[in-house]
Amino acid sequence: MASINVNVSGTYKALKSVYVNISGSWTPVKQVWVNVSGTWQKVFNSFSPVTNTYTSGSGTETVPSGASQVVVTVWGGGGSGAFKASGSGGGGGGGGGYTTQTISVAGISSFSYSVGSGGASVTTGNGASGTASTVSGGAGAVSLTANGGGPGLTTPAGGAGGSYSGTGSGTNGSAGTAGSANNGGNGGASPNGGATAVYNTGYADGNAPGGGGTGGNGTNDARSGAGANGQIQFVYT
Repeated sequence: MASINVNVSGTYKALKSVYVNISGSWTPVKQVWVNVSGTWQKVFNSFSPVTNTYTSGSGTETVPSGASQVVVTVWGGGGSGAFKASGSGGGGGGGGGYTTQTISVAGISSFSYSVGSGGASVTTGNGASGTASTVSGGAGAVSLTANGGGPGLTTPAGGAGGSYSGTGSGTNGSAGTAGSANNGGNGGASPNGGATAVYNTGYADGNAPGGGGTGGNGTNDARSGAGANGQIQFVYT
């Protein structure tokens, strides 16, 4: 976006605020636009950045008045680890996928969102998958999906990392690792989000957002590690 600059003692400085006099009262201006060769361009915006973050649930995100663009960032839920009563520990759950998109909010009033849940811990058998986080809006201009991480297995393989799809860029989550001896496997990390959950003579739940939980072993643990919930963040400027 362009800016309005004024010459102060020979030095051009950008205006931080603009006021107009309306019936004797000075009122702050939120935006200033100019017409350049038939195209309206914004040259001033007094909007202060707004960040809205959701760690569970679903609903409608309303675009704040005066915003020019938004960065939408989405993590899927992490998978939980598997649990084995004896022998090698269960595999760790996979990390949730990650995706992000930056877009102008001109003409967009709201977005629909749903935050994915982490896979629940288990006391026997394979773990549970995390679920997908999604954002949509702008008549199809934004359609983001970060899939949940896969479940740890009793084989004892780690769960697959969650994938991503839609209109943004992103990265798949990391896979969990296999269990060994009396240790459960580590949980997978979610890119730019929840770090690897490390099995250390005991299970560990996934790190938020989107990290996979560790595997469990009957010698040391009462259960496997749960996957962390996903997350959705809107940053407006």
